Amino acid sequence: MKERRTLISETPNLIGKIVKLAGWVHIRRDHGRLIFIDLRDRSGVVQMVVIPDKEEAHKAAKNIRSGICY
Repeated sequence: MKERRTLISETPNLIGKIVKLAGWVHIRRDHGRLIFIDLRDRSGVVQMVVIPDKEEAHKAAKNIRSGICY
């Protein structure tokens, strides 16, 4: 089964569910332990928070840069 991409504007209706988002990194802020990423697509912007407890995600988030499509 093919994964369905979720538009950012649809996320308020999907709280508590696992979704796949794709878009451009608008802003990335690294506060040491917490990393904030504002991801945008044609429908809006969502803020993601990466915590150090999720080691693989935290390591990947350290390499993310603004203006890149993910």
